[in-house]
Amino acid sequence: MYISFYDGYVGRILFPKGQQSRWISEILHKYQISIDHLANICGLSSRTIRDWRKEKFTVSEAALLRIINKFNINYPLDIKQLSDYWYVIKGSKLGAKKRLELYGPPGTPEGRRKGGKISQQRRKMFPDLYRNCVKRKIYIMPNRSERLAELVGIILGDGGITKYQLKITLNKNTESGYIEFVSRLFNELFREYPQRYYYGGRKNSVCILCLGGIELIEFLKEIGLDKRNKVKMQAGVPDWIKRNERYKRACLRGLEDTDGCVYYHKHKTKGFKCFNIGWTLTNHSKKILLFVYNTLFNNGFTPKLKEHSVYLYKETEVVKYFDIIGSHNPHHLDRFKKYRELKSKWRSTQVADEARLESV
Repeated sequence: MYISFYDGYVGRILFPKGQQSRWISEILHKYQISIDHLANICGLSSRTIRDWRKEKFTVSEAALLRIINKFNINYPLDIKQLSDYWYVIKGSKLGAKKRLELYGPPGTPEGRRKGGKISQQRRKMFPDLYRNCVKRKIYIMPNRSERLAELVGIILGDGGITKYQLKITLNKNTESGYIEFVSRLFNELFREYPQRYYYGGRKNSVCILCLGGIELIEFLKEIGLDKRNKVKMQAGVPDWIKRNERYKRACLRGLEDTDGCVYYHKHKTKGFKCFNIGWTLTNHSKKILLFVYNTLFNNGFTPKLKEHSVYLYKETEVVKYFDIIGSHNPHHLDRFKKYRELKSKWRSTQVADEARLESV
């Protein structure tokens, strides 16, 4: 009966220093019992009683009450009752103190930086223990070249840079071939293919090519591309491209393949019907428009600059553009090829109409 009652007590008893050992020794001597006998009374091992007498540990409240009840003695004086987990607060303080020594204050940049360095060291020393952790992606960064200059044009056209990712947004329905080209270009430059994400409802008309990694973003910043809003910050073409004619043409190609288009138009000139092809590039950054205009002008074209667009109106100049600058966007190339077919048919129709009018 007493045992079940005392087992409900889970606290500890704290004696003043030296009194716990003296109290246990007095009970053993006064009642002429052994440590084993006292251990049986308490329902514990003999080793526990010896440790209590050496004051290695505090006495449990349940054992204390059993001894008092067994020998009908008074409750010891000057003792304190502790909860069963009284040591948690003390251990927490010691742990917090040690943590501050190792990592510094937790809420400061210095502390987070110190903790991050130690974490990175451990990941390098024990990689098998951190297989599921996110690690900094390592890229083989390319040298400056025409291919890199063309990618810069693509990014300035349809690209977007966030804190950790580079994204290129293209039309899946009309630019499926160009999506494949840009993916291969990523792999050629960075040795990795981008992830593809499709949006736009059931048709999934929008394809986003995404390549992530803080190291990639840092590299893009080094070559003159920033993650800030292109229009708001009026982004321009990096200087290293503007100093090289080949790089300028490659960058222009990337810009036109993303922000440009080839269109057909019918009109009348001096009373004659005409069917022509047009070339245009639209961008809301004035710096980019000036770059496009100057690059075309320096290569022998006569571009027209309007509010947000640059135009080539002459058929001979559009043909010259595809000969000198070229395009890697199959959609533009198909439009150019189709125009030539349509122009040939249109000319045949015009000749037939003129012959019919002359016969009349």
